[in-house]
Amino acid sequence: MKQYLALDIGGTFIKYALMGEDGSFLESGKVPSPVDSLDGLLAAVEAVGERFRGQYQGAAVSMPGRIDTQKGIAHTGGAFDFIRDTPVGELFAARLGCPVKVANDGKCAANAEAWTGALAGVADGAVLVLGTGTGGGIVLGHRIWMGHTFAAGELSFLPVQFAGFGQTPLDGVHSGGTDRFWSVHASATGLLLAYARRKNIPMEGLDGLQFFAAYDAGEPEAAAALAEFGEMTAAGIYAVQSVLDLERYAIGGGISARPEVTDIIRAKLDTIYESIHFTAFGKPEIVRCRYGNDANLIGALRFLLD
Repeated sequence: MKQYLALDIGGTFIKYALMGEDGSFLESGKVPSPVDSLDGLLAAVEAVGERFRGQYQGAAVSMPGRIDTQKGIAHTGGAFDFIRDTPVGELFAARLGCPVKVANDGKCAANAEAWTGALAGVADGAVLVLGTGTGGGIVLGHRIWMGHTFAAGELSFLPVQFAGFGQTPLDGVHSGGTDRFWSVHASATGLLLAYARRKNIPMEGLDGLQFFAAYDAGEPEAAAALAEFGEMTAAGIYAVQSVLDLERYAIGGGISARPEVTDIIRAKLDTIYESIHFTAFGKPEIVRCRYGNDANLIGALRFLLD
């Protein structure tokens, strides 16, 4: 069986795996992710490649940003602000000594689920990765939809409040505590913000484990926060559905490990459809992603094999 090196480059860690062509994991691990310079990032990638020198026939890379996967160009790089219209495919290939395919991390997650995961066999669907923002990817006609500028599926930026746009400059999705974008509501961040607001406690230091401990303890503020999160996530899905009419949405991200997350989104979407009886488009299925933290590696490999 042919073997490949897969890399998931994130703002904190570079996850790596030596993988079989069937998506199996032969060996895996992670190293700190340099965010100071392109040279530092390339050196880290090369060091991972040296661990498996001679064992892989190609490399697949998942990373943030607007990625032209066919040409191997990263027009942006997310947390890697030194990446701008950078030929990362060529640079990684030079360091790893093999053919390289690079794709956006959200699209890799969707590609994994479309290959053998929660969207397998689904012609039109989407993956929502609920993390710091609202990431993911869209599948149309059994293929990952890239978009004209390679940014299809950047659902963090779905507006939920139009009033005031243009009056105050925004330097980030969460700048100034703004609630104008979907990511501030339909994300792990949004869930924690809703809880912190009800408890009148600072957001700093609060994480998902603490939230669900409070939820399991029966705190009414936690239950109310989860309900608000579910309503806002379902409302965004309803909006996306009006444009794309998808069959299935797969919910991912760390908080999706809790079945309550998918359950509340599904229940709130049911309520929307029951309330808006004149809805002109079908209701999609809401399921949980299969692959979790391994999705980006698996999806990147699929891009390479394709």
